[in-house]
Order: sequence, then structure tokens, then C-alpha cells
Amino acid sequence: MSRWKYKNYNADECASVGKIRRGKKHRKKLQNQESLELDESEWRVFGDDFTARVVEVQKRYVFVSPEEKSGEIKTCDVWLATVPRKFLTMTKKERNLVCVGDRVLCRPATDRDQPANTDLPSAVIKHRSVRKAKIARCDPLRPELEHVLASNVDQLVVVVSYLKPTVKFGLIDRYLLLAEEQGLAVTIVFNKQDLLNLGKPGFKNKCNEMLDLYKSLGYEVITVSAHDGFASDECQRLASQLAGKISILSGHSGVGKSSLVNLFDPEIVQEVEENDDIFYKGRHTTTYASFIKLKAIGGYVIDTPGIRSFLLGERGSIALSAGFREFAPELGQCKYRECRHIDEPGCRILMLLA
Repeated sequence: MSRWKYKNYNADECASVGKIRRGKKHRKKLQNQESLELDESEWRVFGDDFTARVVEVQKRYVFVSPEEKSGEIKTCDVWLATVPRKFLTMTKKERNLVCVGDRVLCRPATDRDQPANTDLPSAVIKHRSVRKAKIARCDPLRPELEHVLASNVDQLVVVVSYLKPTVKFGLIDRYLLLAEEQGLAVTIVFNKQDLLNLGKPGFKNKCNEMLDLYKSLGYEVITVSAHDGFASDECQRLASQLAGKISILSGHSGVGKSSLVNLFDPEIVQEVEENDDIFYKGRHTTTYASFIKLKAIGGYVIDTPGIRSFLLGERGSIALSAGFREFAPELGQCKYRECRHIDEPGCRILMLLA
């Protein structure tokens, strides 16, 4: 700064401004040099460093479990981990830097770190592995940010209920679109089958038509009532779908995700709200997404809080149409290359739907 530009020169003020500018330059330099996400082949492991899986994320802290061998997570051994401040101050496009399901490289916390007041062992996250698959939506409060619900899963289990709350087929379609983009297998679970006959006239026929449609497209569809217990045939079908896999269960509040998880002897029993009005009151029994081992059948599930909305970011017509499995045979056959499949002449998709 040029001192002669100011009539009333204040050395302390100039020093403060200079410190702020140097801080900005330093942060910009860090952004160019370091990244939390790093391919595992480039991880540099020192001393007591260990690989782990993120099993729960809260506002300030991350809970991780060691995972020496990929797919074998010691969920009974939980560490409280933190993300270094140098990563938190960077410009980000995601709501959270880490999410449940992430593989991370950690080091045990030292006296120089700021450990939380807890009996759990503490660690610091050094790097996050590149995600193989993720379930993400637009953040409801800040749409410019991506809210990643979970990552590195084998399949998506969409849980809906026939009634209380009423099934929303548009929500299922958005999940299916995202799963197709991520290359994930999908299982659609219709819970509370005992309420199917209580709907308005025509409701049961509409539901059966949609179930037949999803089945015709090759999706696994299971109709179940969690009250029937583990021994029912449909629960056994669900068990076979979950066994040996990492699955994320997602859907509206009150559809019975936690009740279904509790059928398979989870390592952590999920709290269940008995009040049928939970959906309309905006309350969540499950507060945070949790990575849970199923002792009865093997495999893991990520039980997520109920969502009010599942909005996807903008997509072009080509990217959007690729998410519909029924369009696959006709894609690329339209008269125009940038066909929107709305009213263009020679559109093969419109011919298919006619």
C-alpha cells in the first residue's frame, strides 16, 4: 500500500489490511495445491494412519470405523474424526465435505489438535477417496450446493408406503433417474401393504398398474408390511436383496425405513416413531444417516432421515432421456440430434409413446 495516498496514515490499520490480503493469497494457494479428495492410489500412509469408512456425519463431527480391507468395515469400532480447517475454508460445491459411505484416510489425533470432550478415540481426516457412486440432491436451503446423502453404495432401495404418507410416484421416478445415471441397482419397496385397501376408489388399481410398469422395466419390486415380521415371504425377498451388499434406504418420513432395518437384527436398533402423523408434522425419527451392519443376513445399510423433497439439478434433454430405461432402444434414432422429445418431427421417443 502507498502511504502517501492517505492523509491520516494509520500503521496499525495498514498492517491489518495487509494481513487480510496475505491470508486471502494463502488460502488461494492452498486451493491450488491441496484437495481433500484424492485417489487411493496416491494416498501416502505414515505411521499409525488408517483407512476408514464414514458411518455418520453430524454438524461438526464425523464418525468413522476402520476398514483395513475394502468391504469389511468394523462398525463396532467407532472413532470421532474432524476435517482440517484448511479444507473447510475452501470454496465448496457440496453441503458437506464428507458423507456417509465415504472411504477416508485418517491419522490419530494428537495434543496439537482440538479433540472433542468424548470417550471415543479421536482422529483427523487427511483425504477422502474418489467416490464410485453417490446419491445426491439439490440442497433445499441452498440450491447451488449439492447435498450428497451417501456414497460408494452397491444399490439404492427406494422405500415408499401406500398410505400414511401416500406414495408419490414422481419421487420414485426421480430416484430411478439418478440410479440410472450412477449405474446403481434399484429395489423399490412398497411398505404398509395392509393399508392398500383403505385408499380412495381407483387407488389400488393405480398402484397395481405402477407396480406392473416398474416390474416390466426390470426393477425389483417388493410389497411388504413391516408388521408381518422377518419370516414373511416378502421380507425374505428383501433380505436376499440386502445380503452381502451396501444399500442405501431412502424415502419420505414415516414410510417405515427404520422398521424394515430392525427386522434384520441391526448392530444398532433404530428408533421408531409410532405416531402416524409424523410425516405431516415434519419430524424425523432418524436424525442422521447411519451406516449399519445387518447381523442376521450380512451386508450393510445406510438408513437416512426422511426427506421432504428430492430435487435434481438441471439436465439437458439428452442427459435426461438417458435416465429412462424404457427409452434406451430408441435413443439416438430421432431425426434431430438435439431432440428434446417434446414436439420435434421424426422423434422416435414420441412414436414409442404414441
